[in-house]
Amino acid sequence: MLTRAQGARALVLRAIPYGESDVVVHLLVEGRGRLAAFARGARNSARRFRGALQPFNLIEAMLAERRGADLSSLHEASILEGWPPLRDDLSRLAHAGYAAELVHDLTLEGVAADALFELLCSFFARLCAAAPTSSRLRALELLALEAAGLSPELSCCARCGAELAPGQAAFDPAAGGLACPRCVSPGALPLTHGARLLMQQLQRGGLEAADAPLSADGSGRPADARGFEEAARQAAPALTAFLGHHLGRRLRSAGFIVDVSAPR
Repeated sequence: MLTRAQGARALVLRAIPYGESDVVVHLLVEGRGRLAAFARGARNSARRFRGALQPFNLIEAMLAERRGADLSSLHEASILEGWPPLRDDLSRLAHAGYAAELVHDLTLEGVAADALFELLCSFFARLCAAAPTSSRLRALELLALEAAGLSPELSCCARCGAELAPGQAAFDPAAGGLACPRCVSPGALPLTHGARLLMQQLQRGGLEAADAPLSADGSGRPADARGFEEAARQAAPALTAFLGHHLGRRLRSAGFIVDVSAPR
């Protein structure tokens, strides 16, 4: 038995064909969190779905719960924002796919995640407006981890709280972030001073800081864009390991970023 369908804004994270004409859609629904929905006849119905079920679309979805079933029922959907440039080149497509998978895996089914909903909308909009960058990807990872309650410790030793001297530091995923020489474990990764400062700036300033970074000298001047991007690439292994530690696996879409030579 179905409950009455209600409208809600939702982001399409993935869409999986089922049978000859149906689709199982994974959505991040505003106010409700992640859920999977069954769209009966979606591939044959231009009137009810109008191309809305492509990944990355922001849609108005008419959803009803299916009592006793794992899937909700998606009766119809219309596009509110499609962000067409995300599909126009492989680098944007790769970053959008990574963002969608990251948010999917950091959310729990049926648990509201509106901070991640807004983050994904903002990331898609910025990705449409400017070329993909490593620094924006690092900001996305740090903001998504913060929204999920998993933010890494970057200001002191994550184990004992000791201050860390400037220079190369150890990033220990098992410890929860940076680790001092006394607390570091064998699985820690080296983190350059530049990467550490970049991560701290992005953790504070988010996507805005990624697109308009400031110099690390405290002068308020714009940072050197090339040097900032290099620091973002240096930070990638640490955050990849940190995500893998919490998710239990490497995100599949990370391989596609490498395959199409998009900024990583």
